Amino acid sequence: MSDKISISFKNKNEKSVALFNHLGGIEFAREGLNYLKRLKEKLKKRKSNIINPLTRLEPGIVMVDFIRDYTKNMEIVESSLWLGKDENDGDNSDNGHFVIDINKEEIIKNGN
Repeated sequence: MSDKISISFKNKNEKSVALFNHLGGIEFAREGLNYLKRLKEKLKKRKSNIINPLTRLEPGIVMVDFIRDYTKNMEIVESSLWLGKDENDGDNSDNGHFVIDINKEEIIKNGN
């Protein structure tokens, strides 16, 4: 049984690639939002003033770090994840596509 979904991160007009999950369901979008909140807290607590793509919360870099975080306990990434250039570049037919707005810290169904 599948529970297909895709997510992407958005910061103003910039959007990341889409991450598809064959089995993730709506919970996968919630995991993305929870990750974003944890990331922002970690960045606030850092003692470094270094500015880089992650501290600027660039969506493409945030996506890479989310994948790292999501897969960190896997010996190999043998799961139902794949990347697409956008929400139309894969199968998300069970739940659709969700955009995680970095500034508003909210999940937007189909990016609307």
